[in-house]
Amino acid sequence: MSASAHDFIHCTSTEERVLEALRAQNPQTLEALAYFLTDASWSQVFLAVDRLSRAGMVSLQPVRRCEYRVSLKRAAA
Repeated sequence: MSASAHDFIHCTSTEERVLEALRAQNPQTLEALAYFLTDASWSQVFLAVDRLSRAGMVSLQPVRRCEYRVSLKRAAA
């Protein structure tokens, strides 16, 4: 029996808003996500992305030094 990654994480409102932003805006850099989520600090966005990444819900790709693009992971078929 296989469970989805979402079953293993209880999303905070910041995490939910990161996911919503990625669904609406497609892949974004961490800086762009922090800019869009005006009532969350950069640290809150970073921690939310870290938790979502560890849960397998988002992926990070390096863009250039110290800059990463965050994208939703595709559901496994």
